[in-house]
Amino acid sequence: MSSVAERRAKAVAEALSKVRAIEKAKGSTKGALEEMKPILMALAAQKDLFPESEFKVAPGKTGMIYCLSEDPDHRFALYASAGAPGKYQPPHNHTTWAVIAGVYGDEHNIFFERVDDGRTPGVGKIRKLHEITVRSGNGIGLLGDDIHCIRVINDKPSLHLHLYGLSLEHLPNRIYFENEEGGHYKVFPPSPITKVA
Repeated sequence: MSSVAERRAKAVAEALSKVRAIEKAKGSTKGALEEMKPILMALAAQKDLFPESEFKVAPGKTGMIYCLSEDPDHRFALYASAGAPGKYQPPHNHTTWAVIAGVYGDEHNIFFERVDDGRTPGVGKIRKLHEITVRSGNGIGLLGDDIHCIRVINDKPSLHLHLYGLSLEHLPNRIYFENEEGGHYKVFPPSPITKVA
């Protein structure tokens, strides 16, 4: 009988094979992300592959990122993002495409558009577009310039699958804004990432 890790690795490999084929055929487009989304949602629905005991948030932290897979060229990087109640990431971009699906818990996303002309370095203005809570059974897709913020709501921990076109360690130009109207922005610091078998 195979272990949870072995079954998870097989399921991840199968899902990413489908995702690579979609990107190869359709590129990094909204349409491609819409086709990737149900694949990631189906993977996230296999909750037995993602036991809470293996994806905990360390004491004193609000979140942890676990790497599930990454291609040798650092593309198609899949992470399990664990969040404690109250975890918050300010408005930020990714500079690559991303697809997010819920395993358990609620991760509330607010989407924004940048409305300034970008001429003032380190300062910007953003405007809210819409919002959605990502949980088991749904997902979202983002292009590289899309801006969103996330907050873990309710009083239970969350786990979401985050798939990126390029690994987080290779995205040096991501920015985050000081608040939900924009203001000053800084380069998003690299997150410590735990590798998972």
